[in-house]
Amino acid sequence: NEYFDEAYNTLLNLSADEKKRLEYEAREKALKDYNTQISSAEKRGLKAGEEIGRKAGEEIGRKAGEEIGIRKGKELGVQEVRQVFKLYMQGKSPEEIAVLCNISIDKVKQILE
Repeated sequence: NEYFDEAYNTLLNLSADEKKRLEYEAREKALKDYNTQISSAEKRGLKAGEEIGRKAGEEIGRKAGEEIGIRKGKELGVQEVRQVFKLYMQGKSPEEIAVLCNISIDKVKQILE
């Protein structure tokens, strides 16, 4: 009986240790799974945030570019009109003005009207 009791106690200890090991492994797996899910969620969030930021930046850049383009176009238009009138006041013909300003004769005539 003494040997039987000792063997039984050893079996209980091993079983308890096995149970503890399985519980530990289950906790470790759950922790790793949780950390993986958090990491994956962070990556998805960063990707979504970058996409939103890129689209917003493109929109802001497009609007700024349009505003600059319109302003530059107006400035060039004003300069062109001034140049046409300056050459006209100097006695240049519409044909000469068109060549000097690198614009069509029709545009010169439209400006002078």
